Amino acid sequence: MHDMTRRLSDESAYVAVWTVVIGSALMLAGGVVYDSADKANESRRVTLVANEAGRAAAQEVSSEVIAGTSANVDPSRAAQAARDYLAATGIRGDVSVSGSTVTVTASQEWSPKVMPVLQPDTLTATSVVDLERVDPGTAP
Repeated sequence: MHDMTRRLSDESAYVAVWTVVIGSALMLAGGVVYDSADKANESRRVTLVANEAGRAAAQEVSSEVIAGTSANVDPSRAAQAARDYLAATGIRGDVSVSGSTVTVTASQEWSPKVMPVLQPDTLTATSVVDLERVDPGTAP
């Protein structure tokens, strides 16, 4: 009877099981948080690259802008400037120029680093830059 009571009061295995369960849950939660933060950071980066490629394209203004007669970009130079910027960052994208509007769509593949349970994704951002003609002495 004494051996039976001692076996029932021995809780050393319960502590080991509890430690394994809680430790596994914490590692799972940490992995999900890490990969989620990594995905958010990459999404922010893709958005910044799309915006900056649009800005680079918008700087390629046509000669009419200098003369003050229109607010257009040079389509071929603008598209090339945006493509060059995208290439320099290693992010793929599409560029279109129409009159005074430059549209850049950038995309980047993302895959989890820690938790393979999370699904890979394609992160996409679109930037639309529109030049506006401003008369001297006025603000937009």
